[in-house]
Amino acid sequence: MSLRTLINLRILLSVVLILILGGMTAVWQARQSVKKEVKSSITLALQMIELGFAQAPAAGKNSSEWLSRISALQQTRHLQFAIIQDGGKPIKFAFHREVDNSESRPPNWFIQAVGTEYLTERYDVSMADGSKQTILITANPLDEITEAWGESKAFFWSVVVMLLVIFLAVNLVFNSMLRAVQAILTGLHQVEAGKYDITITKSNISEFDAIATEVNEMSRALKVAQENNQALARHTMQIQETERKTLSRELHDEMGQSLTAIKAMAVTSQQKNSDVASIADSIIEICDHLAKVVRSMMRTLHPLSLTELGLNATLTDLVSEWQRRQPDLDITFQYDEPLDKLGSELAINVYRVTQECLTNVVRHAKASKVNVIIAYTGDRVVITVRDNGIGAQAGSQGFGVLGMRERVENMGGQLNFNSSQGQGVIVTAWMPFVGKKSE
Repeated sequence: MSLRTLINLRILLSVVLILILGGMTAVWQARQSVKKEVKSSITLALQMIELGFAQAPAAGKNSSEWLSRISALQQTRHLQFAIIQDGGKPIKFAFHREVDNSESRPPNWFIQAVGTEYLTERYDVSMADGSKQTILITANPLDEITEAWGESKAFFWSVVVMLLVIFLAVNLVFNSMLRAVQAILTGLHQVEAGKYDITITKSNISEFDAIATEVNEMSRALKVAQENNQALARHTMQIQETERKTLSRELHDEMGQSLTAIKAMAVTSQQKNSDVASIADSIIEICDHLAKVVRSMMRTLHPLSLTELGLNATLTDLVSEWQRRQPDLDITFQYDEPLDKLGSELAINVYRVTQECLTNVVRHAKASKVNVIIAYTGDRVVITVRDNGIGAQAGSQGFGVLGMRERVENMGGQLNFNSSQGQGVIVTAWMPFVGKKSE
């Protein structure tokens, strides 16, 4: 069920309930009004009769005169008059006011709901000849009921009009809300489809405007992340090509030339009077050099010691290598032994993040000290690399930091890069601890 249908159903139920309660209230008020009006009319007629006979002389109390007085009351609303003789039989009825034919008669259910019991009052008159006549006053509330019916209809239709206006106003508001919701949904569908450059227009409703603003901010963040990922992917491909060129050049320059030299020395050793011992020493020296080149190439591609000796030994070798290359840089290394149980995937990521941090320190930091801590904290592996170098300005993070962040986040962790000019750099990364799979 849509939101519009749900709201309209609830409004309809509320309208029906209001109309029922309003109708019951209108009938009750009409009943009380009819009752009061009829009682007031009878009281007024009795007072007028008493006043008329009190002012008339006793000799004037004959049939012709007092009947004319009673006839004057026939226009009184809601009442009927009758003359009753001593024997109790009516001798004459005064004509009561007829209801205007233009007035619509109320329905029977309304008459029964509003009508009250017919009240009757008797007034005895002593005639001049000593006889007594009785005036019988009977209530007839049909006039008042007819008026109450008209007022009730007016009240009912006014309530209906008011509720229709409210219904239309509510629907106009919900139309505006639904348009805002539809715009947000359309924007989210475009974001889902990878179109991060969309902008949802602002809404007049503050809550929806806040949602639209958040969606726009999310789109911009996703756009930036997409651009960073694309740039990182291009940079990764450039690094791959650079590494391939480097490996190709090293294979050509080092391996190729060394193998050519070994071959030449082997041919020379076959000649008479050749210094075999000297040639052998040269071949051994060239092979040692080739071994170093191969180990360097293998370390660049993948550290075999990580699988054979573990993370601690591999990181210790990495720190020692940088210490050998940069004797002026004081590197301290701390490692928690339980991390030797790390799985291979997590271990290589810890190694690469630490390697990138040290590479950045050597290339950019101009530091004299760097502290590397690989800690086991609860269910996390925490990497902290702190240097005392020149620091970096905010927003100056390069592809190296982006690559580290990508690695860490892919493992379900988080990387923080904190730096200020002249205050050094602190790189902190944590990743969930994942142990080795049992064979």
